[in-house]
Amino acid sequence: MRNLERRYRALLKVLPRWYRRDREEEMVGIFLAERDDDLDLEHSWPGWGETWAVLGLAVRTHLAAGAAFTGVPARVVWRGEVVRALGMLGLLLGLFYAMAAVVGLVAGPQEPWWRFLELAPVVAFAALLGGRRTLAKVAAAVPLSLVVIAVGSLEDSGYAVWWGMVQLPSLVTFVCLCLGFHREAPVPPARRLVWWGGGAVLVGVVGGLSAATGLFAVALITVVVRVVVFVRGDFVLGRALSLFALLQLVSLLYLVVPSGNLLVPAGFLAVLLVLAVVLPVRRRPKAAPRVA
Repeated sequence: MRNLERRYRALLKVLPRWYRRDREEEMVGIFLAERDDDLDLEHSWPGWGETWAVLGLAVRTHLAAGAAFTGVPARVVWRGEVVRALGMLGLLLGLFYAMAAVVGLVAGPQEPWWRFLELAPVVAFAALLGGRRTLAKVAAAVPLSLVVIAVGSLEDSGYAVWWGMVQLPSLVTFVCLCLGFHREAPVPPARRLVWWGGGAVLVGVVGGLSAATGLFAVALITVVVRVVVFVRGDFVLGRALSLFALLQLVSLLYLVVPSGNLLVPAGFLAVLLVLAVVLPVRRRPKAAPRVA
């Protein structure tokens, strides 16, 4: 085996085993086609275009959905559904922050113009329900970019870490949105999610009037819905809500404990979030879910 072939095989290890078992030899053969120069075979490396293509394929195969791939293990399809559900929860959280920003803009007319960019999650939510995945990801990234720029400009590194942990739910769910809704992933059901979006808007208005009340409301709704989906036996949403509750728990502790404010209600809410995290999830069905 020449060095170039060895490097291609090492690159392909980012793909899941079930996919490599059927396609690895074929892909290596395509990569090495017409590359018969001895110097090239010994000293060359996979190109950037090939590397990005394989990494993109790795995301789509590890979070497989639809009929684009055959022979996908059921656990892989379930994993993709959980990641996509967590990404949708992040978009709903973005709607909450967007509506809170609207209330702030109305209440404070002297707010800087760039605060209007905080309304981008509304565009992201509508774009994703309309099947425009790339636009949804770009729009969802706008408010997070503002946060990153603001945090990066801080001289106090300790405060930057604190602020990053407070934003942990938004950051992690944004990554899930980008990874989960790849080009083979299904479009979320608009009719059902419009109602969820309306609820996020209402809670966001409350959050604009009182930030602490709004954040507590988000956590309480997460716990209540987590109990409901456990009773209904919804594996996907139950698992996603458990992870979402864990992210909120981390940000809640970083938000409250250093200041010592609202310690009693925050402690009660933390207990509820812990229960949402550890509440059992119904066993995953053996058969893969039907994904269009």
